[in-house]
Amino acid sequence: MTTEQARISAVKFHNYKIELTVNVKGQLVARLSKFITVGKNKGTYKHIEGFYFKDAERREQWVKEKVKNISANIEGNQERKAKNKAAIGQHTFKIGDVLYQSWGYDQTNIDFFEVVGIGEKSVKVRAISQNMVEGSDGFMCENVTPAIGEYTGQIETKIVKAYVNKEGANYYVSNGRHSLSLYTYGEKGLYQSHYA
Repeated sequence: MTTEQARISAVKFHNYKIELTVNVKGQLVARLSKFITVGKNKGTYKHIEGFYFKDAERREQWVKEKVKNISANIEGNQERKAKNKAAIGQHTFKIGDVLYQSWGYDQTNIDFFEVVGIGEKSVKVRAISQNMVEGSDGFMCENVTPAIGEYTGQIETKIVKAYVNKEGANYYVSNGRHSLSLYTYGEKGLYQSHYA
């Protein structure tokens, strides 16, 4: 190990830190940690992984690769977020579209919403009723379709979200813990189950 390498105690980049030490057996060690920015451990570093190396060159190569890979992932995530954000203002929702959410743990619940207003980065929706698809009912389950115009709730403004991939932008609407997707199932409907 050179004198310069011996002086290095840590490499810090983004919210990560690689500590360079020597263990009790005299082996060169590199330990990767991430800075925690939320939660009860906010303001501390969380250990992710650590390795010991036979020589300084191998450790240095590992550090360079780790910094390169993590930095590329962070930059890629930032680029994806920027593309997603830019795509939101170009959403394709229109008045009359039907959105749905599917949720539940031991059962599958379907909720339908009709788009009644359009904003640049949002939509106005109203909850609507549902119809059972004739002949689809089984043991505590059935397929359901939206009952357009049969409103069961007040108008609510929901934020549009976008996810951009190689095929283009996919849009959905944020609804708290769930997301609303465009209904495209026609008369076939969506599967729903229940206990009663």
